[in-house]
Amino acid sequence: MIQLVVAGIAGRMGQRIHALASQDPAFRVAYGLEIPGHTATLPGLPIGSDKSQIQKADVVIDFTVAEATVGLLPEVVKYQKGIVIGTTGFSPQQESVIADAAQKIPIVISFNMSLGVNVFFKVAQEIAKALPRYSVHIQETHHAKKKDAPSGSALQAGRLIEKVTKQKVTYESFREGDVVGDHRIVFQGPADRLELFHHAESRDIFVVGALQAARWVADKKPGLYSMWDVLGL
Repeated sequence: MIQLVVAGIAGRMGQRIHALASQDPAFRVAYGLEIPGHTATLPGLPIGSDKSQIQKADVVIDFTVAEATVGLLPEVVKYQKGIVIGTTGFSPQQESVIADAAQKIPIVISFNMSLGVNVFFKVAQEIAKALPRYSVHIQETHHAKKKDAPSGSALQAGRLIEKVTKQKVTYESFREGDVVGDHRIVFQGPADRLELFHHAESRDIFVVGALQAARWVADKKPGLYSMWDVLGL
């Protein structure tokens, strides 16, 4: 059984991770991390701001905010645990901190943990390889409370495409209601257009991916891994 510490346990993603992990005999949530003074409660689960509880985990799962994730990493390194990071909105400096930590512990990081989205990324890169002279525009829509724009998923798709085409990708962001996540990649040629689209119907797609990543990273050596590594893409 894999012991989990979930950072941001009171958030929407944290609660769903707890719910789905509790239904899976492969996992046990040992502790829920929250900010000091938080009054969240979940049946049968200790919740608090005591980072020393990380020592009880095999893997930490973090869906919080960039500053909190980076602030948590020294404790994860201290106790030599693996971590799955689904947080988005990191600055280049914060990404450097994560890369440094990955020299000491195994880290799976993805701006989108969805299994389907990661296949979407892979297909997008293959299309870009086949159509390197087509311009690429990415449209993304998320819920109104999402702070970062473009989304981490859109930026990740763009980086993968730019890696093979060496051309800049353009972005367009929309924030509407409670949209979980829509991503459309438009490949525009001189005489035709190809569109690739992914629609997320529930945030549970991210939870399923995060738990699969936790299962995979639990016995891995230090390194910076992606969901492509988890899925063998």
